Amino acid sequence: MPSGPLAHVCLLVKDLDQAVADWTKILGALDPGQLEEPVVRYEEFEGGEDQMRWATFVSHHGAEIQLMQPAPDTPLGRRLEKVGEHVHHICFTTDDPGAVARRLAEEGLETSPEENQDPSMPWQRWTWVLPRSAHGTLVEVARPYQAVEGRWENGSQD
Repeated sequence: MPSGPLAHVCLLVKDLDQAVADWTKILGALDPGQLEEPVVRYEEFEGGEDQMRWATFVSHHGAEIQLMQPAPDTPLGRRLEKVGEHVHHICFTTDDPGAVARRLAEEGLETSPEENQDPSMPWQRWTWVLPRSAHGTLVEVARPYQAVEGRWENGSQD
């Protein structure tokens, strides 16, 4: 589990296997602690209209690096083709993402109107602060998580 509320930086990539290999070298030189545990990897994941594969290097001392390879004919796949590889979002964790999104909306920021949930992780919920309100950055607001034997499990205190 990341050590603080800034949980991860997510990169949209064309080739997940190559990105994992390259980031293993980068982290080996700059942050070897993220190589101490197995990479959390999901070969099939759905979020809204998107299907993807993704992998996250686990960190107990700071923000994690997450890599996402979208399926070709999906919204994220089309974005990757148009824009190329890039930072997709940053993620902060909190026990109640919906409440945080509502609070931010009340304060005038543009947020996603509903929480998302993946059936394979029923404990996980997330929402978004939209780039227009975060100076060009998509911000994910998710429940805390922790790595257990290469998979995500609930990391919330409640």
